[in-house]
Amino acid sequence: MPDSRKQKTPVEVLDAVIDKVIAEALDGLKKHPSDFTRTRKLPVDMAIKVILNMQAQSIRTELAQAFPDPDDRITAAAFEKAKDKLCKELFLKILEFYNEEAPHLHLANDSYQVFAIDGTDLAFPYNKYSVYALTKVSGRPRKDGLPSKLYCMVHANLLYDVTDSLFRDIVFQPKEKADERGAAIEMLSRLNPDHPYIVLMDRGYDGFNMIEHCNRLNGNGYYIIRTKAGRGAIREIENLPDRDCDEDMAFVVTTSSEYYSEHKKDGNIHYIHAVKTQHKKYLSPNTKRQKWDFGPIVTVKCRVVKFRVGDEEGKGKWEVLITNLPRDEFSLKDLKEAYHLRWQIETAFRDYKYSLSGLVFHSKKDNFIEMEIVAHLIMYNVARRTADSVSVPQKMTNKRRYAISFKDTVTVVHKYLSFWCTDPPIRIFDEILHYLRPVDSGKPTKRDIRPKSAVWFVYRVA
Repeated sequence: MPDSRKQKTPVEVLDAVIDKVIAEALDGLKKHPSDFTRTRKLPVDMAIKVILNMQAQSIRTELAQAFPDPDDRITAAAFEKAKDKLCKELFLKILEFYNEEAPHLHLANDSYQVFAIDGTDLAFPYNKYSVYALTKVSGRPRKDGLPSKLYCMVHANLLYDVTDSLFRDIVFQPKEKADERGAAIEMLSRLNPDHPYIVLMDRGYDGFNMIEHCNRLNGNGYYIIRTKAGRGAIREIENLPDRDCDEDMAFVVTTSSEYYSEHKKDGNIHYIHAVKTQHKKYLSPNTKRQKWDFGPIVTVKCRVVKFRVGDEEGKGKWEVLITNLPRDEFSLKDLKEAYHLRWQIETAFRDYKYSLSGLVFHSKKDNFIEMEIVAHLIMYNVARRTADSVSVPQKMTNKRRYAISFKDTVTVVHKYLSFWCTDPPIRIFDEILHYLRPVDSGKPTKRDIRPKSAVWFVYRVA
């Protein structure tokens, strides 16, 4: 249990960060110089906290919960006007400052910070003026034969700190124009951790351009990328035998068709169609354009490991990881265990969407949607930091171990961030100890992936 005399609660840290951002960064992030200069019933700090505390109810219900006294309550229209003066950059600054205040609790192998990069889709009601509007319906057709509704979908590319269980960065992209590799490169360029670090990425992020970017990471940067093992893989990887392998590979990558034609029989040469200047007005639909950010001829080096997933002979499948981690420190077994940490970002996505109501929005405007997404990321970090600050006593007589319920922790954090809560802040740790859940067995379960549409405004809890 944290010592109340030495440590602030995560909610108190958030309060201090909001005050700091308002004092240091608000003037440069306001839409108009006169915004939040007059005395209003809803000042900027209260407007920010109302947005942070929003869950799955309608706006009127959210305001009724935020302001229980009707004399203090503002109308939905007044709240929308105040919200329109804010921007996503303000919430991104709060996220940045909060992560700077959060201490590093864990390191892999006592040396490395571990990050994971992945993307997730978030749908919201249709707005034809939105950059995230879908031009065609995705997902399964309706059973009644009626046409499916159009909706908007934002693809959120996220950088997750696995060792400290915090969301660190985000890049927004329209679903129909999503470029996960480009977003990953952008987030990696902004990454400047305090320790040597490892970045984990799943299939879909592999490619020579991504590998070379990761080979040139700033400082002591390392990566593990899962790639294809069989058909469709890089031909040198596809030709690896079906047994445990750990090899160093080098690929000559060129954007020159002349060089490729002259030397393709000499060795492992790969041609990338990355034209800098396009002279033809029309291109064939079969033309594949690839991204390459380096010179015309580059040797891309990496370490490739291949192993079987599954214990029984004849069952399971072969997996391949690409990395630059040193072989003397990370064996093939160590790489398997390190890459397994990537699953934590999938668990974080689940908690974000369902425990924090991240699938429900209160507007159709792009700026408001982006603000709410970042607000949910901030609240995830606050709730996760609160849960991780408490140690759960285990009884030797119990057959099962218990942990803090994250969903209930979110409810408690919302309570202590509200304006009407008068309980001492340190009580938050005692309160969440009342919400325990049995620890999962760890047995693998099949993922049930089902397409989901937007949650429309008329289908809210209240």
